[in-house]
Amino acid sequence: MFRKTDPETIAPYLKDASNFSEGRAKEVVIPETQEELVGFLKENEQPVSLAGAGTGLTASRIPLEGVVVSLERFNFLGPVIDGTIRVGPAVTLKDLQNHLQNSGWFYPPNPTEWLASIGGTLATNASGARSYKYGATRQFVLEATIVLSDGRTASVRRGETIEQPLQLDDGSTIKFPSVNFKSPECKNAAGYFVQPGMDWLDIFIGSDGTLCVFTECTLKLVKAPAEFLSGILFLEQEEDCWDLLEKIRGSREPKISPCSLEYFDSRSLQRLKQKFGNVPEKAQAALFFEQDVADQSEYDSCLEAWYEFLEQEKVLLDDSWFAQGPKDIEKFYDFRHELPLMINEENSRLKRVKMGTDMAVDDKHFRKMMDFYRDTLTASGLDFVMFGHIGDNHLHINLLPDAKQMSLARETYTTLVDQIFDWGGTISAEHGVGKLKKEYYHKMIGDQALAELQEIKYSLDPQGRFGAGNLF
Repeated sequence: MFRKTDPETIAPYLKDASNFSEGRAKEVVIPETQEELVGFLKENEQPVSLAGAGTGLTASRIPLEGVVVSLERFNFLGPVIDGTIRVGPAVTLKDLQNHLQNSGWFYPPNPTEWLASIGGTLATNASGARSYKYGATRQFVLEATIVLSDGRTASVRRGETIEQPLQLDDGSTIKFPSVNFKSPECKNAAGYFVQPGMDWLDIFIGSDGTLCVFTECTLKLVKAPAEFLSGILFLEQEEDCWDLLEKIRGSREPKISPCSLEYFDSRSLQRLKQKFGNVPEKAQAALFFEQDVADQSEYDSCLEAWYEFLEQEKVLLDDSWFAQGPKDIEKFYDFRHELPLMINEENSRLKRVKMGTDMAVDDKHFRKMMDFYRDTLTASGLDFVMFGHIGDNHLHINLLPDAKQMSLARETYTTLVDQIFDWGGTISAEHGVGKLKKEYYHKMIGDQALAELQEIKYSLDPQGRFGAGNLF
């Protein structure tokens, strides 16, 4: 086991993609085996923060005190067996996808940051663009080996429900507390997942580093598609794009079955035109779609079905882009990912603070949400961009205030949050809560639910050592 105590060697573990700057720790502990980890936790009495790859946006991995435990040596990557694979938490999404190339198998969750660790994606129930069809990480975890804060261990499997006590390897058990809280029905990554009769595994997935350490997990794979059919559709009005989305979601044509639906508003396109000169001048909105095609022989008929469907819609069809090969697909991915990079560069250059949302609602509130977002943001007078996973009713709004508009930006953010909560939505659909969105998370669930979730926390971590400052 490696232990780092020098401030210079600790410093890299005090940062992540959130730019949260208040991290501090006495030590970083890097076990090489589960036995070393267990031994350390049995003796430890300090708060423990669990370090993922540092790609998170909510400061979950950044310690406020105590020690950091890094699982960076747990990078085991096993063979594919019957459509499953056993991996260590330090394996990155990129490592996994490279490992699966030419295997005939595919791991669907695809968060934007491919250097995210598998352990981190379990901790946040990460999703990505393909969640429209495939769902989030939770749906692809079959089993996990976990270590609790006192060093006890368990192998938690699908089908083991909270109606029975959790069986730990030392023979002890933990009973799930009686709670009334239920998680939102929409796409959600805010706090603990709680539903009646759920599997024990599901309370640990998405727990933001507050309940356990994952040391290994078994992931479910799906058959790799023969190809992806994709395109970027341009429209003259934002409302036309919203109408198109609803028609795609309501289509009964089996050959129109996208796995990704991503939105770009007019302000997003204004920025993207700086790099992609062939974005049509009259386009005020764009919809990126991607569809997995199981058999190569079906590709042409699926593409034809899309063309026939789109000819009836208000799409700038002649100006839209359809992938003709791997280079086009790569270009479309660049288009999808370029906007956040541009915004970050712009903020850095202008010394401007970005305030970003990660909220979502259910399908029945989609149109109300879109109208409300646009009307509220336009009326605020703030600069903003709106883009993201529109198929899941999950958009990222980046408020871009200048130094004199910070108070207005906070008021506007709160106005958006309050309305989403009124519709039964979530503060976080994919990035988690961590240390940065606790205030809104508490507002979202209320005092009674918060007390119930804390009861779950302390049933599994009685001393409250894991993830200090996250969620609670």
